[in-house]
Amino acid sequence: MWMFHQLIALLCQYGYRLLVEEKNGVFIRETDRQIYIITVSRAGVGVQADTYERIQKQVEFLAVTRYRKSVSTLHLLVTENGIFDDQVKNMVNTLTNMWFVAGDTGRIYIFENQLQDFDGLYEYLSDGLRDAKEAEKKALFTITPVNMVIVGLNILVFLGIIIFNKGYFAVYDTDIMLQMGAMSYDTVMSGGWYRLITSLFLHFGLSHLVNNMVLLTYVGCELENRVGSVKYLIIYLLSGAAGNVVSLVFTHIFTENIYVVSAGASGAIFGVIGALFVVVLKNHTKTETLTPQRLLLLVIITIYCGLTSEGVDNAAHIGGLFGGIIGGFLLSKISQYGKLE
Repeated sequence: MWMFHQLIALLCQYGYRLLVEEKNGVFIRETDRQIYIITVSRAGVGVQADTYERIQKQVEFLAVTRYRKSVSTLHLLVTENGIFDDQVKNMVNTLTNMWFVAGDTGRIYIFENQLQDFDGLYEYLSDGLRDAKEAEKKALFTITPVNMVIVGLNILVFLGIIIFNKGYFAVYDTDIMLQMGAMSYDTVMSGGWYRLITSLFLHFGLSHLVNNMVLLTYVGCELENRVGSVKYLIIYLLSGAAGNVVSLVFTHIFTENIYVVSAGASGAIFGVIGALFVVVLKNHTKTETLTPQRLLLLVIITIYCGLTSEGVDNAAHIGGLFGGIIGGFLLSKISQYGKLE
């Protein structure tokens, strides 16, 4: 069904229109000397070659009498896949103007005895269906390798701390968490810059971990699908580090408590959301479930919940968000420059 409607959309963009309103699936395009007729239908039981011959005679007679120009006709038949049954093979042997479109892949199949091109449509339809199929895949949520490795590492580190320290409450102990790689202003400024990254994989309690990993699984896979694994990893780590830097600066200036211990992936997650917002907005790849407006609403709600709750590092959230937005913007510019080159 999706492929059928996609074909119709592409034909309309090319300049075709319905021949008559009653004959849904019969399209016409007029040039100075020629009339092009295309029928679009789905493969089904009972549809034989003589049916297409009868339809062709009717529409060609209608076109000739109305426009008084020569007429060429092509039949587009959408099949379930590229495995053709005897019915299809019979139509191939009978007709010489039929193309087959595999509904599962979007590929166009043209047999040797058929028209090899028609109104310059072959490359246009092939490219259009391929691009639409790729866009459909991107619109579907799929698990991605780098993001799931990050999620897995967060879970393994969390379990490791509990097992290594022989107790669940170790994940609430700030001294233990500092030993494991959490950060505070004094430890970072004393030379522990690695903590800007290691702290991204530590969480204070199960709810902290679960909330972050559920959100990261969704937005992380969405962004990785769109920008690729390497670029995604760079955005994740750099925006997380940027969020931690902003958190340290905020802590030093406004609280003067250099011993506050912080950890968690939320700064990097906000960076992922920021980059995803830019990518979706710039590339027009929104879907029913993922739009710039919904991403913005998600950010506003999350920041609001952080501001009205205790123990939430909102500075890291905001710093990571802007880090991701900047990263997503630079990424789009780099990609655009590469295409121009």
